[in-house]
Amino acid sequence: MARRGEGFGRLYGPNIDPRTGAAFPDDGKIAGTEYLAYADDDDGRQNVAMLVQVPASFRSERPCILAVPVNGSSSLYRDIVDFGYWGLRRDCAVVYTDKGAGNGVHDLETDTVNRLDGTRADAAEAGREAHFRAALDETKRQELLKAFPHRIAFKHAHSKQNPETGWGRDVVRAIQFAFYQLNQDARGSGDGPYLTRDNTLVIATGSSNGGRAALYGGEYDKEGWIDGIVAAEPQVQVQPNNAVMVERGGTKRPGTGRTLLDYFTTAILYQPCAAVATPDAPRREKLAFAENRCRSLKEKGLLSSVTVEAQGNEALAKLRGYGWEPESDVLHASHYDIAPDATAAKYVSDHGRFGVEDRICGLSYAAADKDGRPIPIPADVLATIFATAPGGAPVGPVDIINDLDPAGPRRSAVSASASTGRRDYNLDGALCLRELATGQSANAQRVQAGNREFLASGDLHGKPTIIVHGRADARVPVGFTSRPYLALNSLVEGDRSRLRYVEVANAQHFGASEPGYDTRFVRLTIYHLRALEQMYAHLTQGSPLPDHQVVRPTPRGGQPGQAPSLEPKNIASIAAKPADADRIHVERGRAIIPD
Repeated sequence: MARRGEGFGRLYGPNIDPRTGAAFPDDGKIAGTEYLAYADDDDGRQNVAMLVQVPASFRSERPCILAVPVNGSSSLYRDIVDFGYWGLRRDCAVVYTDKGAGNGVHDLETDTVNRLDGTRADAAEAGREAHFRAALDETKRQELLKAFPHRIAFKHAHSKQNPETGWGRDVVRAIQFAFYQLNQDARGSGDGPYLTRDNTLVIATGSSNGGRAALYGGEYDKEGWIDGIVAAEPQVQVQPNNAVMVERGGTKRPGTGRTLLDYFTTAILYQPCAAVATPDAPRREKLAFAENRCRSLKEKGLLSSVTVEAQGNEALAKLRGYGWEPESDVLHASHYDIAPDATAAKYVSDHGRFGVEDRICGLSYAAADKDGRPIPIPADVLATIFATAPGGAPVGPVDIINDLDPAGPRRSAVSASASTGRRDYNLDGALCLRELATGQSANAQRVQAGNREFLASGDLHGKPTIIVHGRADARVPVGFTSRPYLALNSLVEGDRSRLRYVEVANAQHFGASEPGYDTRFVRLTIYHLRALEQMYAHLTQGSPLPDHQVVRPTPRGGQPGQAPSLEPKNIASIAAKPADADRIHVERGRAIIPD
């Protein structure tokens, strides 16, 4: 959650005028109308949710649409407070899409589901109005619950649809829905001209995998629905191309980065042990079994050092060697604590089109008690899960469960591995997920085939595009995603390319405000909003897009938990023409990033 010390509500936010930086007298409240709909392939399962918000200030004589594929697997309302409001303040209609993932939650024990509007209902009663219902008949549901009580299915993990394959299409569909609804409103009121692609400005924008979806929308769109794109920290996965080269300092990395499952499964192997090497890192104290993970990695032959201290340094070196930036070192402990193996398990199940009954790698989802044992999900948690869950675990007491713990199913983070007999953050599960991402088993081939179905081409068809990404990002590292995408785009589009890349020093992935983050990092959201302003100016006034560059904001400093408030002087601008020391050079598949 953004806080005032980081500038939210003072320097940016829904109560701040993006044109002047002055505070609005309405305290961030924006009047308007919203419409909820969904796109489906007529089997009642796809259910790609869409939400259009039309501010009262929308004017058909200067129409604009901001299209937002939401972050993660979250509900449609996830990105309103971070940057969706920007479109409303610019008098644009804003259309969100959950990209076919979203917060569809099926509690198998009560056999209840979310409707598209987030309300809960009996699965049979909801019928085709269910956002998601696990593909289990009654016999299979009862069999699963008898063996593994209290389990929960999530749409992104268990829909068996691999929704990423349609993310570009979903962005364009959402834009088409916005046009339809705005024209329906105009007909009803008898006010304004018919809105078309030619007379309406459309910007697509998103963060994390929403940023990736915005880029995929640009690649998919060959008819001119999208005028410009702003992608923040995009979790983009790129088609292999050995002609691509990214260089920073003396380090050269050939090829087009790594897939999400490749780097996620590497992270969950080594991050807990690497935390030993960063004792002052945020949340390091929460990783009680970090030393156990180091010992288990040594026993498995994945580390060679003898002492735990040396093993921690070796694990950290492996992460750096694999492609994490040195600026990410201090983030590995907190990132593992924030989002450990549950996210990797979600994407493995998703790409392989596995169901909740498959329990890949012996992993499932349930609420857990204080000892980590599965329990019925509390009614109050289930009632609000549409608004609180990120499309999967963890959320409240709901987490990923290691069904293969020798002492019985237990929350993975406090479970023991069968092969080591110790609490080591379920190393067995992490190794299983790693094999599915890179191995040769039948299930691994299934997962990898699903992954190949949606790799980016780098062809944006000449659309004006700005990517902003934090250099310290440990969740979606720049070296696996934005940098190689930039290089591939230059190879594919050549002189037609209008992609610009802004790498932000002292910025990372999560908007955390906790001690240690507050002193070291500036929120990337600020640069996302500034890039939106620059794109808007480019499309409406012809202002030039900024050149490729590294931007260097000044962290707040001070003592962890007591950082001084962020001020305008901390925020370096995205320059139209950066200094030579900050300029990123890109040409024909080669990107050179300054230190």
